[in-house]
Amino acid sequence: MRSAVEHEIGKLIQRHGRITFARFMQACLYSPGGGFYSARNGRINNHFGTSPTSHPVFGALMARQLEEMWHLLGEPGVFHVIEVGSGDGALARSIVDSCRGLDPRFARALYYVAADYEPGLLQSREHTFGWVNETGDPTFRIEQGPDLEIGRVKTEGLSAFRNVVGCVLCNELIDNFPVHRFAIQEGRVKEIYVTSHGGCLTEVLDEPSSPRIEKRLAGLGLSLPEGYRGEVNLALEDWARQISGALDRGFILTIDYGELAADLYSPQNYGGTLVCYTRHAAGSDPYQDIGQQDITCQVDFTSLIRMGDQHGLATVGYTSQSRFLENLGFSDFLDALEAQGLSDARAELNRIAMMTLVDPNEYGDFKVLAQAKGDGSGIGLMGFGGQAEYQG
Repeated sequence: MRSAVEHEIGKLIQRHGRITFARFMQACLYSPGGGFYSARNGRINNHFGTSPTSHPVFGALMARQLEEMWHLLGEPGVFHVIEVGSGDGALARSIVDSCRGLDPRFARALYYVAADYEPGLLQSREHTFGWVNETGDPTFRIEQGPDLEIGRVKTEGLSAFRNVVGCVLCNELIDNFPVHRFAIQEGRVKEIYVTSHGGCLTEVLDEPSSPRIEKRLAGLGLSLPEGYRGEVNLALEDWARQISGALDRGFILTIDYGELAADLYSPQNYGGTLVCYTRHAAGSDPYQDIGQQDITCQVDFTSLIRMGDQHGLATVGYTSQSRFLENLGFSDFLDALEAQGLSDARAELNRIAMMTLVDPNEYGDFKVLAQAKGDGSGIGLMGFGGQAEYQG
């Protein structure tokens, strides 16, 4: 039996003859009728892991970086962290819990907003977290008591937020933005569309649906060989615009898997970077298990940086996750395992889980990009060794 998402896609193709892959991916992941993320019902962790779910030390190190940002911004009385794509709240919980051990003035200033297309229920043994007001206004003060330190808001972006002083945090978010796919045919850029033939979804090449696709590729100075396939994320420009509109002054911290354009669009990625995940197994066919599998692509950090520049977001750091966490004191936490009185078995399990965060074959090769608006521009951050590591 076809799912509601498959019916939705079928109707779109019937109406238009074909649809862009971006429209197909949007429906697969975010359709209210049963998209992978909009109908998660707690199933996401059954399909893939993330850094925050690997070990809480990830959130503890993020808390250190956020505290430094607060200091650099002049220790404002209200410091907002807007985590976009917060999922089940694992990162939110570990950051807030870790902040209790930092400067108490920072802990009092922190207002954490967990924003998601379909935010999970955020609970812990100590407290249950409630909702930010319906408009998502980050100046809204949570009044239910001192233990209520995380607000939730259902949102598809940042358009509802204004005058934020603090940090917009995105962990493994942009790799799920719907992308346009292209192929080089007879030396020209052609777009890959999704259509139906004999009741099965199939692909067809034609002229790009938007001139921005060719413009983006040309602007990156790429020379792609015949038959090359890849992806273009046109949503990055609107994303940079939304962040710039929401942030009065502060930082944007983006953690995701991807590369600068020269490496992303290299011969080793001749067939593109699209990957699907079902129950921790990686696949390459987006046309199976529609609505039941994650679809993801590597992030073009060159374009993300350039879009930020165009909207007043200055790059202040770019490095690997492994180096970022090491700069924040990862080794100190690893060494501290011996002093915690854990059994040999539990200490080893913790060590293994922690090492996945810096292992280049796991999460260590993820990239971390820091951008800033206002007072934060030109400032070196601890996670980048006190200096920007992006060189162009």
